[in-house]
Amino acid sequence: MARVVLSLRDASGKNARRGQAGRFPSGRRQFEESSAVRRILIVGGGVIGTSVAWHVAERGLGEVTLIERDRLGSGTTWHSAGNITWKPVPDSDVPIEYMLELIPRLEREAGQSTGWLRTGRLFIARSPEAMDTFEGYARAAGTRGHGGVLLAPGEVGRHHPLAAEDAIVGAWLNPRSGRLNPADLVAACARAARRRGVRIEEQCTVRGLVRRGARVCGVETDRGAFEADDVVIAAGLWSRGLLAQAGLRAAHGACEHFYAIAAPSPALPRETPSFICAEDLIYGREEVGGFLVGFFDRNAKCLDAAALPEPFTFTLLDEDWDQVAAYYERACEIFPALVDAPIRRLVNGPESFTVDGHPLVGPVEGVDGLFLACAMNSAGVTFSGMVGHSVADWLADEELRFREFDCRPERFGARESDPAWVDAQMPHAPSTFYRVHNESAL
Repeated sequence: MARVVLSLRDASGKNARRGQAGRFPSGRRQFEESSAVRRILIVGGGVIGTSVAWHVAERGLGEVTLIERDRLGSGTTWHSAGNITWKPVPDSDVPIEYMLELIPRLEREAGQSTGWLRTGRLFIARSPEAMDTFEGYARAAGTRGHGGVLLAPGEVGRHHPLAAEDAIVGAWLNPRSGRLNPADLVAACARAARRRGVRIEEQCTVRGLVRRGARVCGVETDRGAFEADDVVIAAGLWSRGLLAQAGLRAAHGACEHFYAIAAPSPALPRETPSFICAEDLIYGREEVGGFLVGFFDRNAKCLDAAALPEPFTFTLLDEDWDQVAAYYERACEIFPALVDAPIRRLVNGPESFTVDGHPLVGPVEGVDGLFLACAMNSAGVTFSGMVGHSVADWLADEELRFREFDCRPERFGARESDPAWVDAQMPHAPSTFYRVHNESAL
């Protein structure tokens, strides 16, 4: 019988085979060709878990089961802003190009809309230095034939009726951006996955990982054990606790994350471009005629996911205007109509962050059959396509398509095994993420 060996890749995404039988440090293992069906288990039914399920099923890699403790899209996905923004920077170029290509393909396969609306996005500069960055964006976008336009302060109001020209230096209008409905994205991924044979178990809580020696072979749930050859942890901010129960560490933590929804008059048109102002750590978009304004705050409020009230499914945390008032005031400088606009709601939904703003995607070093797809830094919708494709690449032992975007769980080295170090970085993680992903031009 021929022997099929799945291989470890180096950081570049290239194969790095070992010359003898044995365990692969990345979590890869040897498979004998047989009639047995490979069993792949995904823990978590949010935008990441359902994307992984569809991508893995699309490749025909085995018998796929997804387990969700409540209902699909609960936890953190449901309160996502749903923005997708292409930028000519390494982490948002090829991954977002793929996402923009994936949306219509997914909608066709699922026979369901994701609510995708291309609005464009205003990158607002409050300083000459920021405008220099956006001029670099415009040049890089132009070389790709993606269009976009640089705007003087007096021109921004033609695209966003609430913008004040005296508060900004200028802007770059990026047309390759928009938003979708996260719940619809989850539903479309799940429907397409089911059509390819994926079994989805809702209202099923994973209690822990089942290990035999140095490999994971399934999970224990409140319905009993589920056996698997490969387990993918896509449980968002609950991933850390699930891994800790098995004596494993992952370098991510949870923070409170806020956005406000105001009701300016007149109402904003649905097609109003969204905006980013990285200097002020704020972003926003139209929301049912209102104005959603979000914050990636410094000194973020950290939390222990295990201490959240149960069930924490379609649930929010308490409002805390003291935490974000300064950021909202900056938004009022750019959009003066916010000063007198009634506030519909201040949404406080926890999210999972890493120190460098990149998610944790790939095999867990030293544990066979275990993969991570978590810690999305409040960008789960944005990176859902990339993450689903990447996990499928790992499971299929194929070249990593997005290898320039380093998401390896082990990239922090020994520090990832030190919860105190990780927790000490978390208050700064949201603001660091925003600057890293929105200010670095090619």
